[in-house]
Amino acid sequence: MRRYVSPHKPNATFAGYLIWVAIVDEKDIPKKHRPSLNAPKFTMPDGIGDFLLGFIIAGADGSTALGDRRLGWAWYDNTQNDLLRRLGCVEGDVVQHSLYAPDIPEQTLIELAEKASDRWAQPWLDAILHSIQTRNLIGTPIAEYVPENLVKGRITIVGDAAHLPTPLTASGFNASLQDASILAECVAKGIQGTGATEALLEYESLRLKNARQIVQSGQSFSQSFGR
Repeated sequence: MRRYVSPHKPNATFAGYLIWVAIVDEKDIPKKHRPSLNAPKFTMPDGIGDFLLGFIIAGADGSTALGDRRLGWAWYDNTQNDLLRRLGCVEGDVVQHSLYAPDIPEQTLIELAEKASDRWAQPWLDAILHSIQTRNLIGTPIAEYVPENLVKGRITIVGDAAHLPTPLTASGFNASLQDASILAECVAKGIQGTGATEALLEYESLRLKNARQIVQSGQSFSQSFGR
């Protein structure tokens, strides 16, 4: 769809880093390292230049009792670019697919565990090490897309197709909801005859500047961290 709407710029660009992500059952973490019930649900621990997002969520059954919860983590890593290209996850500046657990080389996991031990405090260290030991993690290469247009004729793009920011902006989901809401308002005026084209052009006029700013707001981080 993006290639149809914007044939001169169809691809998002690799940002120069990946994010390791996983979710661990709290019961798999030693009791002495489990966060208290009053612990913040979201944290960004200091990691000597690296970035880690840690979050506490309810268990699969919805329980928030101590020991029943889950720990999620997302580790920004700019040292795996050669591996991503060697395994075909990234070709040129285009992300092809994520790095799934079975395909992660054993040596990479060993090095990742050693680096985690140097960088992260509990409970995130135990969560990361458990994910590595059980191969319960995914490496997602991050791409960014700054749109130049959103519409071509009676076709428009929304959400990640229209604007793809680094997750660090924490704005992609809300922006996608705004796309849908504003598009609905525009087409509600009618799409008979030339109405569809006019409605989509109105949508583009209302969303394009904001969509570009959302992505650009995270590019300074990507350019310093990923390049």
